[in-house]
Amino acid sequence: MKIDRILLIDDDDNVRRGLTEHLKREGYTVLGVSSELQAREAIEKEEFDLIISDLMLTNGPCIDFLRWVRQTQPRVQFIIMTGYASIETAIEALRLGVFDYLLKPINMRELSMALQRLETYETLRIENTYLKKELTESLYQDQPVWGKCQAMQEVVKLIDRVAPTDATVLIQGESGTGKEVVACSIFSKSTRVNQPFVKVNCAAVPEALLESEFFGHERGAFTGAIQRRIGRFEMANNGTIFLDEIAEIPLSLQVKLLRAIQQQEFERIGGNKTIKVNIRILAATNRDLKEEVRRGRFREDLYYRLNVVPIVLPPLRERGQDIEIFSDYFLKRFAQKHGKNILGFTPQARAKLASYGWPGNVRELQNVIERAVILAIPNSHLDASDFVLTGSPRETGTWMSGPLPTIEEMEMRLIAVMLKRTGNNKSQAAKQLGVSVRTIRNKLEEYAAKGLNINAIADASEGMF
Repeated sequence: MKIDRILLIDDDDNVRRGLTEHLKREGYTVLGVSSELQAREAIEKEEFDLIISDLMLTNGPCIDFLRWVRQTQPRVQFIIMTGYASIETAIEALRLGVFDYLLKPINMRELSMALQRLETYETLRIENTYLKKELTESLYQDQPVWGKCQAMQEVVKLIDRVAPTDATVLIQGESGTGKEVVACSIFSKSTRVNQPFVKVNCAAVPEALLESEFFGHERGAFTGAIQRRIGRFEMANNGTIFLDEIAEIPLSLQVKLLRAIQQQEFERIGGNKTIKVNIRILAATNRDLKEEVRRGRFREDLYYRLNVVPIVLPPLRERGQDIEIFSDYFLKRFAQKHGKNILGFTPQARAKLASYGWPGNVRELQNVIERAVILAIPNSHLDASDFVLTGSPRETGTWMSGPLPTIEEMEMRLIAVMLKRTGNNKSQAAKQLGVSVRTIRNKLEEYAAKGLNINAIADASEGMF
């Protein structure tokens, strides 16, 4: 990440002037002050990326000032300058998070190298944050499973061809078909794989905050902007940004997005400095963008800018044998995750899964298999009755009639039905479900605390199992 605003503190006018001129020539925005009081006033008014300070300030060593800065602007970086090499002070400064420690007289080349190291560190820190998030949230924890249908084999070939380039890619398909998996695969095979990969779910961010999410904002830009915020485009510099559900972006922001993509530049909200970036764009949508353009809900110029290389994912209902391939994959994965030994699928289970229309596509199949594994009796096969499918066989609609029940809801319904069938015998119900009696009692206490009527739930759920 590029360091932008620097606060320079030194009571020597010549040193301060010389460093300020050097840093400005290097492209930084610099505010030079001569005292701790002036520095505190500046920090209370605006945010800085870096503070370069003399070790000895007006009131003594800058350690107390550093502690105050850490409370006021905790993310700002610090570089200390001193003509007195004190091991004790250096250790204390490093303990408080000072990035570097330079001896006076300052060698300008060493200062420039320290700033380069700091920018590299900030980039790696941001990338590490996103990598941790990806490891936690990734749908596929190993290599993607693509299936064997002809349409997906063509998609895989297209991924291999487009990944090493910097081309913008528009990934289209119904919800749950694996658009994010395709984006991750393109990134993993690209020349930018060692740079940041930043994702933005455009549908998940409130419209009022979307511009700030993209481009960031300066302190005081609007009510609640108590500190500067770096946007996702800036975080993704030199890497890749994935704009998921891009059709959800309001028209008012689409023109700014178009400029950011075409010119690779933007301004933070409330700022007047143009920030230039080098980013590869991957976008995805479950809508027909041509139709959105026709209806005036999506800019035509933005559509053509995004649609450089289109990748269209087929729905699961059109992928034949792939349903069985994905079922086996998810069974193995979730059996391991939940510590269940499941022997496989019965022929009846295979037939039920194959005949269903899967309006929620691969994501729905994943949820159905995980739910079945969680509720299954250990050391058994999954049967047709283990799968709760909310649609009708061979359903082909793009949208489901309603949201899928959560795993917690299905667990509650299954416990209620089993208790009803066993005459409220908790031991028998626990045995049939393959759990302990204690688990059943704990769940019933949890439902009672929420004011749920377990008998009513059983009556409403009987037909589901």
